[in-house]
Amino acid sequence: MSKNLLESVIEEDVLPIKLAEEYLRIYVADIEWSPHINKLWKNFSNKNKTEEECKALVKRAISCAILLPATENTQIPNPAHSLLFWCTGWAQFYEKDWFDLFKKVVVNDIQIRKNRISLINLGIIDPVDHSPVTRQAFNWLYDEAVNSECVTKDNKTAVTNKLKNIVSIYGGAVVSSMFMSHQNNIEKVLNWRSGYFFEKQIHKVYTMEKLTKIKTAEFAKTNSSYIKKVPVKPYSK
Repeated sequence: MSKNLLESVIEEDVLPIKLAEEYLRIYVADIEWSPHINKLWKNFSNKNKTEEECKALVKRAISCAILLPATENTQIPNPAHSLLFWCTGWAQFYEKDWFDLFKKVVVNDIQIRKNRISLINLGIIDPVDHSPVTRQAFNWLYDEAVNSECVTKDNKTAVTNKLKNIVSIYGGAVVSSMFMSHQNNIEKVLNWRSGYFFEKQIHKVYTMEKLTKIKTAEFAKTNSSYIKKVPVKPYSK
């Protein structure tokens, strides 16, 4: 996710279409969302809404569709894009400020992004399949993705790479500890397509100080040839 797009949500009170599509793909379904967002706009416009009213309603509808599966266990329909339209007719559409709730998610994601950069700057483990700890950690992640039917012929490579990145960045010890000691958090992972929801659970369990400590200890026990330095510019305004 683009740093600038994330920050625009908070600083400018907007929801860029590109970012909306990214979140809809993560939270709802990995499909093309722009045609449906455009249709949603036309639907509101055809009801004689002003441009400002349309903007506000589209932001609310997109935010609502993004958050319903995670916050209210709403089942994603088939086809998935129907959720974007159906939610506008449900009672809860006007019961909550969905865009404000979405902004809180973005604030959290910005902080996780900052933490991730700091952890990358400690070094990453690559490849993850040479160390028993990181190999087991990846296997647990991948098995969850397969068992939850998130892996398809078309996305297998992408899912595999994203889950390997989680292990590479956080280390095998952190990932494994989630499965061994925090099963309740594992059960709260909405989907396993990208590692996004698993990463959020990591940060619910561990402080940044603890993550750094665990990763540093793992590095001390890891063959140095598997530890790569890939400096990333620290997160800043």
